[in-house]
Amino acid sequence: MRQRNKSSRSRSKYGGESGKQTPRHHRTSESEKFKSSKDEYRMQSPIKVTPKSPRGEPPREMEPQFCPVKGCDSIGHLTGIRNRHFTISSCPIYHNVDSSLCKKAYDDRVKRKNLKRKQIENSSSSRSNSKVPTREQREKQERVEEVRSSASVSASTLMMCREHAEAHGKNREPLLDGICSTYDHKLFTDAQAVACEDESFELTQHYQLLDAHEYKIKQIVIGRFELDTWYSSPYPEEYARLCKLYLCEFCLKYMKTPTIARRHSTKCVWRYPPGNEIYRSGTLSVFEVDGKKSKVFCQNLCLLAKLFLDHKTLYYDVEPFLFYVMTEADSQGCHIVGYFSKEKHSILNYNVSCILTMPQYMRQGYGKLLIDFSYLLSKTENKTGSPERPLSDLGLISYRSYWKDLLMEYLHKYSDSEIYIKDLSQETSVHANDLISTLQSLGMLKYWKGKHVILRNAQIVSDYIQQKRKKSQGSKSMRKIDPFHLRWVPGTYANS
Repeated sequence: MRQRNKSSRSRSKYGGESGKQTPRHHRTSESEKFKSSKDEYRMQSPIKVTPKSPRGEPPREMEPQFCPVKGCDSIGHLTGIRNRHFTISSCPIYHNVDSSLCKKAYDDRVKRKNLKRKQIENSSSSRSNSKVPTREQREKQERVEEVRSSASVSASTLMMCREHAEAHGKNREPLLDGICSTYDHKLFTDAQAVACEDESFELTQHYQLLDAHEYKIKQIVIGRFELDTWYSSPYPEEYARLCKLYLCEFCLKYMKTPTIARRHSTKCVWRYPPGNEIYRSGTLSVFEVDGKKSKVFCQNLCLLAKLFLDHKTLYYDVEPFLFYVMTEADSQGCHIVGYFSKEKHSILNYNVSCILTMPQYMRQGYGKLLIDFSYLLSKTENKTGSPERPLSDLGLISYRSYWKDLLMEYLHKYSDSEIYIKDLSQETSVHANDLISTLQSLGMLKYWKGKHVILRNAQIVSDYIQQKRKKSQGSKSMRKIDPFHLRWVPGTYANS
């Protein structure tokens, strides 16, 4: 596919394109453009964003957006810069203020910012870099302490706050007047306005991207976790253009707003993955999900995995694969901690096609549990397996650590004088090439008299085993898969 030359056209101030080519010596880096555009944004009037449609089609207008607060007409902005808003965080009515007061507060912030800048310039030119506070700073600190010490909360103020909360509920921010000192209240409202200003700028920048592949979902909310994404994922265009995506932690349905997510959570009847539970030990379970029978769930799982995997290329063609989803159960249901997939008919005997541990459950031993379970299935099938390449960086680290632990434990229990890679591979179900590469990385494989020899240092092996046992005492991350709890028979699948 021919890539588009972005440098052949210069972008306008708010993301459009001009027909003239920018001279090479006048071009700026992306970081410089971002900084300059952010400074210009804060002083400009409201803009209307029209994202570019695919090539060959006329540009499409954005759908009109309105503030979700009841009784709000979307007029005004908490920052005092723009004339309209469409989020709760930028709604003046939600924050119990008037739009005209927001504009006055913005002018006041600008004046104080300019005054502070001049004071810093004067102080830096007149005195050295000393950490001793000046006379003005000490006087200000005394005034602030005096204001804070004199502040008190009256019974009438508490009654008014309680009545306001009962009347408006979650549609209004709690009243803050009289709860704290005037100085702290002013400090809090200024911080709110600045945070809202930064959020509005990020939203504006996100929706001004020109090509669909430039969009990236920055955050996802799944269950009680809010996760920062690592890579982009090919969600449908109307969802891929969002900064934040909301997912159901049981059925993995993706939604646009928290309101839709809350409504879905009250209606969703799923509490575990749609497959057969083939393993259960305590609260840990593994479900086998057929990509042909539960196509939508598996597609949603692949789209979610792509947000945290760089090399994943399969998203929608899930029918030839089986998905093994590991969960932790509580009173609410079975929460997904990770998964791996494998082909139903693998020519190269790959036992893992894709593997992922959810970021909120990383560094807790679940990655090794998934790897151990994949080799348990291979052992049940009387086969040797290997993960499909290329592995991600975190996946490669997990596999090398697992192979190292496996070899050390095997050599610690092995008592004969001779050992063969073929026998070791058959007993552990690990492919011979993976065992050889691990032995080479440990410096335990040498070429001597025309053949390869494994050098076993009993002292090094025993020290490693003792160190591992010390770490495993009382550690949740050292759990192991117990073959006794596996309820699974290798199946035969028709060509999908």
